[in-house]
Amino acid sequence: MHRHINIPMVSFNTYGLFISHLSLIMRKMPKVVPEYKEEARNRIIQQATELFIEQGYKKTKMTEIAKKLGVSKGAIYQYFRSKEELLFEAMKNNQTFRRSSIFYELPTDKIDEMKTPEFFTRMVKSSEKLTKFGMEVASEALYNKKMLREITNFYLDEVNLVTQYFEKLKTEGIAHPHVDAEVIAIGILALRGGLRGFTSTDMDEQAIQKTWRFFMDLLLNEIKNPPKKGASAGS
Repeated sequence: MHRHINIPMVSFNTYGLFISHLSLIMRKMPKVVPEYKEEARNRIIQQATELFIEQGYKKTKMTEIAKKLGVSKGAIYQYFRSKEELLFEAMKNNQTFRRSSIFYELPTDKIDEMKTPEFFTRMVKSSEKLTKFGMEVASEALYNKKMLREITNFYLDEVNLVTQYFEKLKTEGIAHPHVDAEVIAIGILALRGGLRGFTSTDMDEQAIQKTWRFFMDLLLNEIKNPPKKGASAGS
């Protein structure tokens, strides 16, 4: 004799209502669209860059980047496989590096301030952490060709930034049209780098600042001195 067991059945109407309700919930849930992923990726790069500059590449841990972002370390690894890969992307998307340059937002009407001791001091200080970061990465690049390529582009970008500034001076009629903006940019950055080295020695600070002013006077006179009336630009 078989015992009959009553099994509760869900009616098709109940099942249909469940599916309808579930679909409604799913439609209301935020979707992970490509734009969101790109925004999240850029936020990681931005925060990582700031930490790399502030405390150095080697000392910065992925957990610290995650903490600053308010996410788990695993969330970062969804976008970047390693800290090295994150560094490469940071150097490619280097708006933070550019903003650390004194030339990033230097008004064109303040050009004469470039020869002052105060400007030189600001220029050295504004690039101090960035220079240490660059030197640290450069030492790593000795054994990593990909990193060597990125650090080369990193330094060239500052040259491009200063070049753009002097091109703008030409456009506004402040600098003479014949000025080679790239040569000027390389010269200024080379002078800054050389004199910055002397600031860590026993050399008199006034002598260093005097040297800066001397060469910047020559430079500014060269780029601002317009040709005499009746003379061609090449004369």
